[in-house]
Amino acid sequence: MNQQTRAHDKRQHLIKTAADLVYRNGFLKTTFADISAEAGIPLGSIYYYFQAREDIARAVVERRVTELNGFLEKQADQPNPRLRLEALVHVWVDERENDTEFGCPVGSLCYELAKGRGPMSTEAARPFRLLLAWCEVQFRLMGCSRDARILALHLISALQGISLIANALGESEQISRETAYLKRWLREVESRAKRPNGAS
Repeated sequence: MNQQTRAHDKRQHLIKTAADLVYRNGFLKTTFADISAEAGIPLGSIYYYFQAREDIARAVVERRVTELNGFLEKQADQPNPRLRLEALVHVWVDERENDTEFGCPVGSLCYELAKGRGPMSTEAARPFRLLLAWCEVQFRLMGCSRDARILALHLISALQGISLIANALGESEQISRETAYLKRWLREVESRAKRPNGAS
């Protein structure tokens, strides 16, 4: 393994460690020293890869965007746009225990970075812009052209909202209930779009 590969792997290890710590503890409470201790890498070495906390935030957001893109690209194999949207909803089902304890990994990070519309607020919007645009495309493919944008916003808002509520209440069953409802809602939206003169 050459030096460039080792440096890349070390940076990726630091980013994963930072992402995990930020998810559990929040960005503001995660320090370089925390990342150093958790990653098992000397504190001085971290400054070689990241000069400021904002560099860590950008790297973590980029990691979340990459993860989202990977998931969304996998859905291209599914020819039914409703089932693609249901697959997104099912992520909340699979992650309901983590979301209940720590909140949504994307939503909690973006919310924290966007507070006060600080320098990281534009960066924080990237994951949501990606999700909203993808969902809008799926609703258009379902035949809901006129209302695709508002339907996409409703779906993402519902998923983020239920993560917040489950986290606040400490009740993962709230996520199970809401996601079951959202799947029924998606089927109803699809059914309406397929009726004669029903497409928006």
